Amino acid sequence: MGLRQIDESTNQKLRESAEAIGGDAVAPVVDGSRYATGSYFPDWPDDADKPTTINPRSDELTFHAVDKAANDAKSIAERFEQLMAGSPDAKLLTFDESIAYALEHAEEYLLAQESYLITAIRLLIEEHRWTPLPTNVSSASIIADGNDGRFSSALNLLNATAVSQQLPFGGDVSAAFVVDATQQLDNAIDDDQQSADIVLEATFPLQRGFGDVALEPLIQSRRNLVYAARNFETFRRDFYFELATNYLGLVLQLQQIANAERQVERSQDVENRTKALVSAGRTEPFQADLAIQNTLFALDRLSGLQESYRLQLDRFKVRIGLPQDAVVRIDPVLFAFPVPVTDLRKSIELAFRYRLDLQNLADEADDFARRVDVARNALLGDLTLSIINTLPTDPNRNQGGMRFSAGDDFLTATLSYSAPLDRVREDLQLRQAQILLEQSKRQLQQTRDEAAVEVRAAVRRLDRAQFSLAVQERNVAAANNRQAAIDAAPDRATARDRTEAVDALRRAQDQLASAKREIQEAILGAQLATGQLRVAPDGRMIPPPGMHVVEEQGSKLIDRSK
Repeated sequence: MGLRQIDESTNQKLRESAEAIGGDAVAPVVDGSRYATGSYFPDWPDDADKPTTINPRSDELTFHAVDKAANDAKSIAERFEQLMAGSPDAKLLTFDESIAYALEHAEEYLLAQESYLITAIRLLIEEHRWTPLPTNVSSASIIADGNDGRFSSALNLLNATAVSQQLPFGGDVSAAFVVDATQQLDNAIDDDQQSADIVLEATFPLQRGFGDVALEPLIQSRRNLVYAARNFETFRRDFYFELATNYLGLVLQLQQIANAERQVERSQDVENRTKALVSAGRTEPFQADLAIQNTLFALDRLSGLQESYRLQLDRFKVRIGLPQDAVVRIDPVLFAFPVPVTDLRKSIELAFRYRLDLQNLADEADDFARRVDVARNALLGDLTLSIINTLPTDPNRNQGGMRFSAGDDFLTATLSYSAPLDRVREDLQLRQAQILLEQSKRQLQQTRDEAAVEVRAAVRRLDRAQFSLAVQERNVAAANNRQAAIDAAPDRATARDRTEAVDALRRAQDQLASAKREIQEAILGAQLATGQLRVAPDGRMIPPPGMHVVEEQGSKLIDRSK
């Protein structure tokens, strides 16, 4: 079997395992071109055992300080503005495009895929052990012998071709064809010989190793592939949720930056107006200093937000596998999923029924129960029945050829028993298996309890997010009314009143944006916690009936479910 056939068999196993668990599960596809080919006879460099380390001394390093003139607040702010402006050719990166790219290039996604692939390959290895296994061994040897002062030598050639098969209830059977030929190398001696044998052999355990325990390695390998399929699907759902959280975080930061930019503009307007009032003698000079301070604080906050956004964008690019030098800009679009009706009791029941990680733990407890039975079986003695039948060529002929002599075959049947005098290791393994079984049961119960807590937290988070959104909408309305009242009667407000109103409006807008993000994360989190989140092969979420995928673009809502 070549590597191409192995890849095809692996892909078939992956497809079957994904189809077996249902729920729109996705199976990866093996791409053999991605892996190193290796070498039959590698020629490694002489220093392969001495990897080079780059670690210069401190006096070999360099450090250049920034000029003081280039380090003032104004120049730093200008640099931040240039960085945030970015390239006009920056590619717009939507969330769907981010997910699709991550499924092809993200390191953690590729690692999860390969863990799944390795489990499928392990199953193929185990299944291969239960197929007829052919072998062919050829050997050549020179036999030298001294006899009455005369030294003679002979060439012996032996070829054995055999097929063996493990039996599902224990033991194995095999059939071998053995050819043995000896040719004298001394011309004075003419005693060349050739014979052939057909050997049929079977071994049956009747106590230890008999029955279903013989199939345990194959059973476990097949179950492991089901677990791997569930784990991979669980990873895909977690990965989608985490990337959605990261992306919504970037959108929130963009909104906060926009709010901060508006705050800077309003603060500068307050500063200019206050300076004009001071020049006209209509207010005290310290009011201008107060307005100047507020502008500087707003600038500092804006630069901090901009740098934080750049850092989070770089981390997001790394996570989805984008090159660090890729120039992209985030599409500032928020999801607008409808808020589901939640029932705590029903949500916990759904989690217990649908969550794949809980199903894995429950099935793994069954695995440990079988291991107890396997360990108990290992305490028995070895009662083995061996049957060997040999059909030779005519033993009376030096050159037997292929003429087998049925009358000269011989059958040997052996029944052997090995008493279990020393089973200390097996006793220890049994006790270990029993303890592991109890641990698995407790782990299952603990994980179910933790899942119930997680579901309760998700439901409470959703309720809290709805309340927070309603509060922050009223908060923004109040802040806008306060700002409008000051704008309507500017002479009645001091610089402090104006700056406080500007700060309050910015905080209210930030908190409203955060509340919108929180409620969308809470909706996705509730779907994930209850095992109801589904992700398509291209990375898009598959909404259940009644859940419309909507995007909020400014004041518009766009239904993407259609």
